[in-house]
Amino acid sequence: MVLPTVDPDWEIRAAAFQALEWLVARHGPTLRWDTIQEGFEFKGQHLYFATKAKGIFRPKEMRGAALSIKTIIPRGNRPVPYEDSAGEDGVFTYKLRGDDPDNHDNRLLQQAWKASTPLIYFLAVEPGIYQPLWPIFIRGIDRERLECTLSVDDAALAEREQRVPMVADARAIEIRREYVTVQTKRRLHQARFRLEVLRAYEKRCAVCRLPREELLDAAHIVADREETGAPVVPNGLALCRLHHGVFDTDLMGIRPDGVIELSKSLLDTRDGPTLEHAVKAFQGQHLHLPRRIEDQPGQRFLEERYARFRRAG
Repeated sequence: MVLPTVDPDWEIRAAAFQALEWLVARHGPTLRWDTIQEGFEFKGQHLYFATKAKGIFRPKEMRGAALSIKTIIPRGNRPVPYEDSAGEDGVFTYKLRGDDPDNHDNRLLQQAWKASTPLIYFLAVEPGIYQPLWPIFIRGIDRERLECTLSVDDAALAEREQRVPMVADARAIEIRREYVTVQTKRRLHQARFRLEVLRAYEKRCAVCRLPREELLDAAHIVADREETGAPVVPNGLALCRLHHGVFDTDLMGIRPDGVIELSKSLLDTRDGPTLEHAVKAFQGQHLHLPRRIEDQPGQRFLEERYARFRRAG
């Protein structure tokens, strides 16, 4: 992504974005505060993404607008200091700091707004767990309400999903931002779905019991694009990436009684030890289910998905 040349900190900002890409690839779409707090490297210097003390942050090595903003979900019954939210249209609302729109931190947001500088948004999804969103732009600042509105602009995602060339037209850019912001909101729901499903399955694959969280996905039993594919734990399975792929391609089915069934074409395939021991060995085995009854796969979800598996076979 080409950053605005009016940003005096564009090299640092680009380094932060690149470091976040690596962290999300390694840890998944949500990051623990301990991981965020490790910061990133820039030309031999160690910089931070954010600080625990304040929601609006600019490292001392930067001269322009803020680098990041973050929300917070307190532990226990402690009150929430600021009520930030995401509207139904996918536009995020972020509260300014304090009651003076011109204090130092709020001026860092004003700079970002005037220069269309991209920020990082660490959106709290649970105490100590954040969904990083970047680049995110300030669309406007309401001085009376002491809040700003935010939208995400991901040019690569827009091109990939809309299959349209980038257009240097203000309205086209705005439409693209609105579209991608809605897509980002959808990814936020998916991130929470993953957290809840992995917790229910004790961060282990329901098929092979692999305990590595960074290698686990939350698979929908009924796809979320389907009308009945709700993003709720009973419609989810914690699966390692191998078994998620086998399940999504309908080479593996789950009977309504929780028994694993492999397609005939897969069982007839002859290959090396990975196929034999990591996939075919689970034919006829039961899924490892959550302890809580309410977290276990819903019967109607299993029935609908198993019917699809049978049709595919």
